Amino acid sequence: MNITQLRDAINTLLTDSPSLLGTYTLPNATTTPAIYTVGRQSVPTNWKVTGLEATIREFPERIPTAMVGTVKVMQTWEVVLVQYTPSSTTLSDAIDRMVRRFPDALLRYTQKDDITYERCRFLIPDATVRNLYPGP
Repeated sequence: MNITQLRDAINTLLTDSPSLLGTYTLPNATTTPAIYTVGRQSVPTNWKVTGLEATIREFPERIPTAMVGTVKVMQTWEVVLVQYTPSSTTLSDAIDRMVRRFPDALLRYTQKDDITYERCRFLIPDATVRNLYPGP
């Protein structure tokens, strides 16, 4: 799996009817779904978010294991869901959808308090087996 495939899967998962994904309001007043791939930069601070936000790390953590003539690479993708609307229950529904789509994911749920918003962090495993370098 690559970042594009993961982002498309999560976008589809969270926007299926009924859509659970919140919105970003950009400085020019346009809106876009609140899903963002975090790479060198995080979500711009001048974007206002309402509802449920999904952020996905652009690069997975990789742990290689040598095998005979091949290497097994365990990749772990990080996805964080944050609920910016305190009275909403969409995070619970989103967690349910994510668990059914990625049943082997590890998750850590954090309740909201007076400092932080309600959130859930998913670590999604993705194993690949590759030939040792150089290989076809």
